Parts: sequence; structure tokens; C-alpha cells
Amino acid sequence: MPIGWNFRTAGLSLHRNPRPLHGYRQNLQKRRGRETMHLYIMRHGETFWNKKGLIQGSSDIALTPYGEELARDTRDGFDREEIRFQRIYSSPYQRAVKTAEIIAEHQNISVKVDLRVREMCFGKYEGDKISEIRNSKDQNLIYCFSKPSMYVADETGDNFSDVYARIEDFLKNEILPLEQDPSVENVLVVCHGAVIRAFLTYIRQMSMDEFWSIHQPNCSVNCILVQDGTFHVEKENILYYDDPELTHRGIL
Repeated sequence: MPIGWNFRTAGLSLHRNPRPLHGYRQNLQKRRGRETMHLYIMRHGETFWNKKGLIQGSSDIALTPYGEELARDTRDGFDREEIRFQRIYSSPYQRAVKTAEIIAEHQNISVKVDLRVREMCFGKYEGDKISEIRNSKDQNLIYCFSKPSMYVADETGDNFSDVYARIEDFLKNEILPLEQDPSVENVLVVCHGAVIRAFLTYIRQMSMDEFWSIHQPNCSVNCILVQDGTFHVEKENILYYDDPELTHRGIL
């Protein structure tokens, strides 16, 4: 079992819930009394490499104008639902920082950059076309996107266990302490497709090889209930825009 994948030794209590709850928004309104805290994990807006269908990873690619528009749509969606954030975290890459800054414009708080939620580095595979992975002659690349437990990163890249170790540390040492602060009701983390899959598979105690079964379009939002030291996925893939083509394009 890889590093960062042992739930019991992590000191975290986690729930598996493979289906989103019904009546999410109504239930959220009822819980505004701060018996609970909510962690929102959001993917960045569309980038130029997303549009081209390329593997990004640690490559620092900017948002397209449309990507910024999606971030504004999401910001306005939070406004309509009266969701106020007391903390906003972002990956250090510009596509996440810009998305987070757009959200923060209406929240009157600053964005805190945290290296632990940066995207997985895919090493020499960054810049490759996603559409060509299936027919690649590189078995390790195929493993990366079909059987992560068999994948071995090159000297410049991350293994999946590296990503899990980072998000485990972030949840345990950054998020759980906030539960003790009654002024913190909602926390937003703006990050990336692979990192979000790590968060969700980790919390749901899914196997590593189920990693890519989770779909995360640009600017999708996932709501995690944090209560009594536990994490529970309440809602997955909340979208505040309507674009069928974008929601089905690409994986990273």
C-alpha cells in the first residue's frame, strides 16, 4: 500500500458515500448554525492546454478568456446561494490562482497559496495529447491513466502516492484545525483535476485504481462536510454554467 494511503494511521475519520445527497441546497441552508463546517474543492477554469487537449500537470498554463468567464459564473453562483468563505486556498499555478482571485473578488478575503494542493507532476508526459494515450506504445503512460497502482514516475514527476501524502497532510494539519474556529463556516480550495480526484478517492476510501473514474470538468465544485474530525462528500460536480461540450472534454 503506497505512502499516504493508510487512513487509520493518518488519524482521520472518513466516510464513503458514492452518491450525492438529494436536497443539498436546502439542507445546507438549515445547517448554517455552524455545528458543521464545509470544505469546497473547486477545479480551475479552462486553460489553453485544456482547450488543446494536452496533459498539463505542473506546466504553468494560463486561463483562456472563456476560463475566466467560467470562474465568474461560479463566483456569481456562490453569490446567489449566499455562500461566504472565511478561507480561500489555491494551488501555486496561475490557472488556479487566477480562478481563486476571481472568486475572492466578492468575498473580501485574500487567497492563500498552498503548495500541498498543487497539481500532480506528470514529468516527461506533460504536453502530450490526451487523445493519444490509449494507443501509446509507452506502457507506463497507459498505466498512469488506467492502472495508477502500476505507474512509476520518472525522476521529474510525481507518483500517485506523492499526491496522496500531500493532501493527507493538508486535510490533517490545515483543514481539521479550522473546525475548532467557530468563525470559519466555509473553506474553498481551488486546485486541479488530479488533486481533486485524490481528495475524493481518499475521503471515500476508494482504491487507487478507481482514481480516474471521477469526472471533474473545469470549475466543477465539490462540497465536503467536516464534522467532529470526519470528512463526508455531500455533493460532487456542482456546476454554475451550462456547456455540454466543456463538461465532457478532457481529463486534466
